Amino acid sequence: MICKNLIGTFMCICPPGMTRRPDGEGCIDENECHSKPGICENGRCINIIGSYICECNEGFQSSPSGIECIDNRQGFCFAEVLQTMCQMASSSRNLVTKSECCCDGGRGWGNQCEICPLLVTTQYKKLCPHGPGYTTDGRDIDECKVMPNLCRNGQCINTMGSFRCFCKVGYTTDISGTSCVDLDECSQSPKPCNFICKNTEGSYQCSCPRGYILQDDGKSCRDLDECQTKQHNCQFLCVNTLGGFTCKCPPGFTQHHTACIDNNECGSQPSLCGSKGICQNTPGSFACECQRGFSLDSTGLNCEDMDECEGNHRCQHGCQNILGGYRCSCPHGYIQHYQWNQCVDENECSNPSICGSASCYNTLGSYKCACPSGFSYDQLSSACHDVNECSSTKNPCNYGCSNTEGGYLCGCPPGYYRAGQGHCVSSMGFSKGQYLPVDQGEENALSPEACYECKINGYSQKDSRKKRSLNQPEPAEISLESLDIDLPLKMRFSVTGLGNKEHILDLMPAIQTLTNHNRYIISFGNHNSTFRIHQKDGLSYLQVAKKKATAGIYTLEIVSIPLYKKEELKKLEESNEDNYLLGELGETLKMRLWIELY
Repeated sequence: MICKNLIGTFMCICPPGMTRRPDGEGCIDENECHSKPGICENGRCINIIGSYICECNEGFQSSPSGIECIDNRQGFCFAEVLQTMCQMASSSRNLVTKSECCCDGGRGWGNQCEICPLLVTTQYKKLCPHGPGYTTDGRDIDECKVMPNLCRNGQCINTMGSFRCFCKVGYTTDISGTSCVDLDECSQSPKPCNFICKNTEGSYQCSCPRGYILQDDGKSCRDLDECQTKQHNCQFLCVNTLGGFTCKCPPGFTQHHTACIDNNECGSQPSLCGSKGICQNTPGSFACECQRGFSLDSTGLNCEDMDECEGNHRCQHGCQNILGGYRCSCPHGYIQHYQWNQCVDENECSNPSICGSASCYNTLGSYKCACPSGFSYDQLSSACHDVNECSSTKNPCNYGCSNTEGGYLCGCPPGYYRAGQGHCVSSMGFSKGQYLPVDQGEENALSPEACYECKINGYSQKDSRKKRSLNQPEPAEISLESLDIDLPLKMRFSVTGLGNKEHILDLMPAIQTLTNHNRYIISFGNHNSTFRIHQKDGLSYLQVAKKKATAGIYTLEIVSIPLYKKEELKKLEESNEDNYLLGELGETLKMRLWIELY
């Protein structure tokens, strides 16, 4: 206690933590825990004689004087707060105390986002009594640890109460020295680029004007050869220049910007290829083509006549050269084609009277007059005359021959009838004259009368029963009586009197060429093999089979089959006149039998 003298009196002055007694004499302890509200924040106040001490809560630490609780909790420091919300992206990755955060420029701190007090407020002065850069208890704050993203593009270096930045290449510190900003190298002197300099973030880039390319040092430029690197749009030729290129066109073209336009020489010079030539324009040039019959000379501009007769003219009988072509000489029977310039066959048959009454057949280089079978062509009279097939050299018959107009008839032996043209038939079942033609009657001698039909030059001519004198009279026993085979031949035999050796029907060819080259068969009706045809010594005969025949009516069909092979027929035709075999093989026999066995 200190006593202070006053005028006429005195006053006792008490030390801190003590207060005067009510009577003014002496000092008593002051209970700061009750007289000073708000002390020992974040702790519990304990009064002591002349002072007090703070018992701090968990997470808080007592100050060296013991009268304050310093916040010692660890949390994130946030550099940005948006509407009382701390932005996590702005926090550092280190846990710090609230004073380390708020006394170093932080805006919010801790898990509950406690807002830092502003710089001029009482709260700030209480939290940061030593000013920015120092904690509540006066320790230096390591800003590089507390604040996020300090000295971006550089390195943060802590200093007492502050910090400074050591920037990377391409960056420099700002006026305050607390951040790294891009260094504009292009504004420096001397400039780093020889031509065009472009500043970039943390660096710079050199470039060249159009037509130049950057060299390996990255600063200087050299000429770009657009022609070699194919960086041009020339249609044909490219010529490199310093900083660029030019286009050129080959001969025959006109330059138009970067394109080359073809010169149409044929349009500008119509007579370029002469009167016999045709001008064809080509890219950059032209070509001459000649008309047919002409060829280009050595200059390639003039067309001269081509002598086709010296080359492959296709003329078989002489060649005559003419201007632009040639003509062929043709032999007899040929004419020159009006278009192909070749010798083609002349059709002599286009003249209707060339063969008279005969038929005309055109041949290569000539023609031939032909008559129907049985006629021959007489060149003097230009007419067809009958051929006497019954002459001694050509007689085709086995048993007598009768010539007719355009043909002949073959006779048969006694007891046989002619069946068709070329076959003789006899039977034990024939009644006398039963199957003969009504107007013919019985004849045992060759009849001087005959019917014939022929075609001369395509027109049919008939001569009914013209009398023909026989060149070779035949013996009286040869007969020309014919059998009517248009209807079935009816026969009636007793089963008991008909043995298997009896001849029901005898058949033989009347034409020589069919002898031993013809066969008669039963083509229809012999279902049970009741009958058979047997051949012996050139004679074919119908008889019953060995098994006993049963009574009944049988309808049979008998036909003839020529047995010539193709090679034999070809030899016969080659050794005689044309159409010889048409009459020499006769007609195929086809006859029907109606046989009643009782």
